[in-house]
Amino acid sequence: MILASLAAALALAAAAAEPPPPETAQPGLERAMSAELTRASRDLREDGYPPIYFAQLTVWDLSDWDEWSHLGAPRAEATMRQRIAMADVRVGSPALDNHPETPRADYLGTPIAMSDDEFAIRHALWRMFDGDYKSATSDFLNKQAETITRGRADYETDDLSAETAIVSTSAAAPRPWSLERLRLLSGALGDPLRAAPWLLEADTHAGLRRLRTRLRSTDGLFVDKTDDWAKIEAEAVALSSDGYRETVSRDWHARGPDALPSEYELRRAGEDMVRDLAELRTAITTSPFSAPALLDPSAAAAVVYALGESLSGEEQRNPSGAQTFRGRLGERVLSADLSLIDDPTESSFRGRPLFGAYQFDDQGVPAQHAPLIVRGRLRGFLLSRYPVKGFARSNGHGRAPLGQMPAGAPGNLFLTTQAPVTRSALLDRLRAECRRRAKPYGLWVRRLRGWSEGESGQGSIRLLGAVYLVAADSGKVVRVRDLDLVGTPLVMAESVLAAGDDPQASDLDAGVPASVVTPSLLLSDAELQRSETKPERAPILPPPQRPTPIEETAATGAAAALIEVDRFRLSGRETLLDGLAVPGLLAWRQTVMPGELVVDAKVTAADARALRRVERRLARAVASAVDGGVRKVVLFPAEASAVYRKRFGDGWPDLGPR
Repeated sequence: MILASLAAALALAAAAAEPPPPETAQPGLERAMSAELTRASRDLREDGYPPIYFAQLTVWDLSDWDEWSHLGAPRAEATMRQRIAMADVRVGSPALDNHPETPRADYLGTPIAMSDDEFAIRHALWRMFDGDYKSATSDFLNKQAETITRGRADYETDDLSAETAIVSTSAAAPRPWSLERLRLLSGALGDPLRAAPWLLEADTHAGLRRLRTRLRSTDGLFVDKTDDWAKIEAEAVALSSDGYRETVSRDWHARGPDALPSEYELRRAGEDMVRDLAELRTAITTSPFSAPALLDPSAAAAVVYALGESLSGEEQRNPSGAQTFRGRLGERVLSADLSLIDDPTESSFRGRPLFGAYQFDDQGVPAQHAPLIVRGRLRGFLLSRYPVKGFARSNGHGRAPLGQMPAGAPGNLFLTTQAPVTRSALLDRLRAECRRRAKPYGLWVRRLRGWSEGESGQGSIRLLGAVYLVAADSGKVVRVRDLDLVGTPLVMAESVLAAGDDPQASDLDAGVPASVVTPSLLLSDAELQRSETKPERAPILPPPQRPTPIEETAATGAAAALIEVDRFRLSGRETLLDGLAVPGLLAWRQTVMPGELVVDAKVTAADARALRRVERRLARAVASAVDGGVRKVVLFPAEASAVYRKRFGDGWPDLGPR
């Protein structure tokens, strides 16, 4: 995943610099878009072929920054700026046009001049519209002929909905992103991985995308929107005793700087990844089988998202797809306790920002609350401007990856239950269901790291996560490896016996930003299959051992390195910290005192400026671990580093009573 994104970016970019926010004032671009859209819709035609009746022009100004690291050490950095255009050209009429019956997922973008050069932009748009018109007329005539031959299917309706003209020119203010902050966060995530040299791979990635989108259409659409978002991710791989690759991964998405995780959270996450892999290396494996299963909110999110994808309006009219819900409006499709809605207008859930929030979709239609399943009954679909029988208008869910054709897609999916159950009760019910079906074990799937969907549009899904066996008789929980949960989203959803009282938000980047809010789900049946991995030989030589902090400091100039010893008093905390991994932290110790926790920390850096950065990172890490106040005292100043080494070497000074 991370290696693939690195290769793609390096093919496009070289020198790294902070990506600027896309420029909002582009008079030459505006004139070029208006002139060529007008000229194409009015004059682009050929004798014997239908004229254009509708056209939409989308232009994206894109700025990307990415940094990839291995074992916490940066290994590549790249920036990329590009301007891309795409047109949706329609011939025929709204009742029947060239829109494909099977949704297109191919890339349709055209690169155009990034500067505000009206002539160069117009020339590129002229060529793009010419090619799109020729393709549109060919597609329309073929579709028209097929319709005459076979007739219209009972589920077919118009091909373009009529929407209210929208004018929105407001631009969001550029957010104060800091690349240095993103680098620090990536380093905080990667540093615990560095402490585990037995890992085969340990890669982290931090990325920032700044996107300015302009949408114009012949029916009055005029929408400008600005989107920024950052991503931090890590992937680590270890080899099991029998040679199978065990992989864990984590990712975080943020629409604004305030939504980024703290360094402390990321260090804890990195430490959890190492512990997870250490457990996986020695975990047992078993033959595939089926049994009742409990999915935690992260695993349930993949099922709910895949269910939402099958509720796309395009899917109901796709002759090559499963058409899972076609003709089932009003029918019971889930338990009567469950409801599913999509609402991109919700920006947060319980104070947590939602990655899938947006104001306008990629066809310029305002985002709307969309009830999909209400008390178990099917009530609606995720609609673009491609109508579905019984729904003549879009509900603001026409979305697509950059350069692709929009289709109905999830934004913020919310699965709710009328009968929430505690986790302990869910585990009890899991065991009871196993005993009822004479199954020795139930399944518990947690910490989803990804999922894959089957081919041919038939809706199968494979969940990649931490799988545990829960003994039906004793309740003992045992980790297993090299097994994935498989099935179809609808069958899984239909088999829900109970839902938890623990709804959580999961951010997903499955082509477009999305969030899923769902509780844990107890399924009556699920199937395990072998993971799609092959055994391999272990490395012949043992890995190099990580140097001690003192050795690492010496390798970068220990003679001139500064050392400082600080004491932090954490008011109101009387439990020990689990970890405090900060680059530049040589050693630390902690003592629980009445009403407070005392933490002594020894930090080092090559110079005073670098030492201040280490101190700030350490102070943030300590402060994020406590709700009360934190007091700091410098016990041994950096100015006396030479004296410190002479008197104490690598040890601790006599700090007096704590």
